Amino acid sequence: MDLDVHVTNLGSLLGGWEVNVVGSLLSEHNQLTCVRPSVFAVYPEKVVKASDADHDRWHAATDRFLQTISALQEREKAISLHLRPPFRGRLVWSIRYAWRNLVLRKGYDEAAERLRSDFNAALAVYLKDAGDLPEYVKKYTAREQKRRRREEEQARLRRAEAIEDASGPVWSYQLHKGSGMRSFAIHLASVESGVEARHTPAEVQAALTAERAEHPYTKVNWGPQTSLALKEKYGTEVSGWARLTGETIIAHPIDPNDRSGRWHSKHHYGPSSNYGSDGGAGGFAGGGF
Repeated sequence: MDLDVHVTNLGSLLGGWEVNVVGSLLSEHNQLTCVRPSVFAVYPEKVVKASDADHDRWHAATDRFLQTISALQEREKAISLHLRPPFRGRLVWSIRYAWRNLVLRKGYDEAAERLRSDFNAALAVYLKDAGDLPEYVKKYTAREQKRRRREEEQARLRRAEAIEDASGPVWSYQLHKGSGMRSFAIHLASVESGVEARHTPAEVQAALTAERAEHPYTKVNWGPQTSLALKEKYGTEVSGWARLTGETIIAHPIDPNDRSGRWHSKHHYGPSSNYGSDGGAGGFAGGGF
């Protein structure tokens, strides 16, 4: 069974680093394609499916590379102690660690070069073990895009076929009530999952008319595939429904007594500040500090 692979880059995986010997190499390779442990993949750049073997190989390579980077960073801290004086007590520090700092300064260039060499060696091992990851992601993405386009076209053809023969008992409706709101959902059963065809468009419209006779501001919604079918053939849901039923409706009538969804409040409050007033509460009038 294929497993999810959460794809990211080295920079996102590490989060941040000090720009020094190892840090400069990390900055250079921060876009290197890696995988992220799924437990930490809150916002992965991409998720692909891969075989168990590829999944495990890429994860093992990434883990080894990250462990090597961590070890190199620790080594760099040790060889660069002479470059890290404390914020306070620098004079005491320079006297106390004078000999150590002298030794570190003399060997620093050589030690830094070994760090670079070891990083490049670890990078080469990573690329040998996981260098195929970017190409795999590219090909997988292309396949998925092709598959989605094919499925979308198949769905479009199903909608087109269904809406061409939509005058019979191929519709369903459902009344939703809650939180003081009422909505009337209309579904073309053959394009919506879990919906049973029972009614003609005229019967659905009659039920809507009866509902609005008592609740004139009940909103009308269409199922997602039903909405697409109507739009693709007629331009809008309302236009399509009018062609099917001979009735033009307002899908979302506005209740003039309901201000809950409007930008203004039922109550009027005074200005939030008295800035510029004659010294009323909450502000100040002139004066200096």
